[in-house]
Amino acid sequence: MENQFDNTLVNEIEGGSKRPQFLTVLCVISFVWCGIAFLLGIYGIIANTPEKMQESIENMRKFSPSGAQEMEEQAIEQQSSTMGKIQPYLNIAFLLVSFLGVLQMFNRKRMGFYIYAAAELIPYIFIIIGGKQAMAMMGSMGGATIQAAAMVMMILMVIFDLAFVVMYGVNLKHMNK
Repeated sequence: MENQFDNTLVNEIEGGSKRPQFLTVLCVISFVWCGIAFLLGIYGIIANTPEKMQESIENMRKFSPSGAQEMEEQAIEQQSSTMGKIQPYLNIAFLLVSFLGVLQMFNRKRMGFYIYAAAELIPYIFIIIGGKQAMAMMGSMGGATIQAAAMVMMILMVIFDLAFVVMYGVNLKHMNK
């Protein structure tokens, strides 16, 4: 006769139970997104040197001289602005903090949720404070269509960030203190 042992009791005694599949899926999606966003952030820092920006402006000038002029003005404003200079680095810092929060939630630590929520939502405060300049940097290619697309992207980012914060919040009951 084989002894069938119920692992549920052992898990409860040891203080751990299995991580819910939904939480695992959320964490894996977040890990993948953090990796992609990190690579895009590094690329953005490398690609947005003054020389590369000037090259982009000259390429834009062939298609839309007025758009190139607007793009050049915004590039000059961004380079002279302290916030414009540190924004890409702040984005990566918030991304790394977000990754830390997801890692903690993956290990079922409740503090990870609060870290993640802060890292996802605080950057929007900088956008609100930055106001016109922050939105101008998003649509720096010029033209109403590009700026409208940038606004739609911003709205989608807010929706996705809020949705993930809510979904992680639903899983708080499965996380330890």
